[in-house]
Amino acid sequence: MHNLSTSLSAMRKAGLVLCSALAMVLCANQAHAQVLGTGATSVRELMASWSGQFGVASGGVSYEASGSSVGVARATEQSVDFGVSDVPLTAPALRQAGLRQVPLVGAAVAVVVNLPELGGKTIKLNGDILADIYQGSITSWNHSQIAGANPGVSLPNKPIVPVWRADGSGQSYIFSGYLSRANSKWRRSIAATNNLNLSHGRGARGGAALIDMVKATPGAIGYDALGAAQKAGLVVAELVNASGKSIAPSAASIAEAMERAVWAQDSNSADLDGVASPGAYPMASIAYALMPVAPKAGRKSAQPFVQAAVAQGDAQARQAGFVPLGNAGKGVVAGLR
Repeated sequence: MHNLSTSLSAMRKAGLVLCSALAMVLCANQAHAQVLGTGATSVRELMASWSGQFGVASGGVSYEASGSSVGVARATEQSVDFGVSDVPLTAPALRQAGLRQVPLVGAAVAVVVNLPELGGKTIKLNGDILADIYQGSITSWNHSQIAGANPGVSLPNKPIVPVWRADGSGQSYIFSGYLSRANSKWRRSIAATNNLNLSHGRGARGGAALIDMVKATPGAIGYDALGAAQKAGLVVAELVNASGKSIAPSAASIAEAMERAVWAQDSNSADLDGVASPGAYPMASIAYALMPVAPKAGRKSAQPFVQAAVAQGDAQARQAGFVPLGNAGKGVVAGLR
């Protein structure tokens, strides 16, 4: 009788172990059945919304906001099914990585400042001023260059605290590119880069951390995706564009930049740098999905999800602070085979 009880107990334990093992396998298979993506932090909210609406048909979509540089790297090594970058890859880079590039939405990098003294009013800045701020040449908000760009605005005698992304970020590339076009010293010493490593100011890893740092630091200035900047309740600066006009980031100014951009067929990307149009926002951008041309065995295709989201997800894009692609961009995505 004792032996029988012992045997039954052992069988129950073995059964539990077997069930646990089966459950782990099933969970792993279920996770593997999802489309996996990673990359730009700017699209975190949009990807969550699109995944819930359009990811079901693909078995679910899981997206990790890790930064554009990580998105490119992991899409290249195919540890995910797609990456997202705020900055397009060139045709040679795509061929080398074995990737194809697909536009998702229009976006913008907004400059935000923590200056309650403005009383909610905006401030006008340009690439030259911003470059001098981030290089430590302009250190106070009442500096003559800033005052000259903002006649009639009472600016406080308060130290400026520049905040920048310390991780690999497409937003840093767009921001530093704007500064590079306006300031020769910046262009020679730093240029346009995903990886800022400045001796002046403070670094923050991730867009959310940057916004939190700006909000917690009186006199701070930083940059992030327009949607996140608007939700933070900080002052969003107007920036001088290639036509010499001070333009605020908005759906209209982003759309104008996209409409005037030239599309490159070999990379499915639009050149928005320095678009010369009076109403175009100078740091408008497009977020891109990067997918393997020849997926490894066992990897899922993100194409059905991407095509459905771009074709039908305009409402979610607007709600997250983005601008839906125009006809040219949507045509690129619809034509994927």
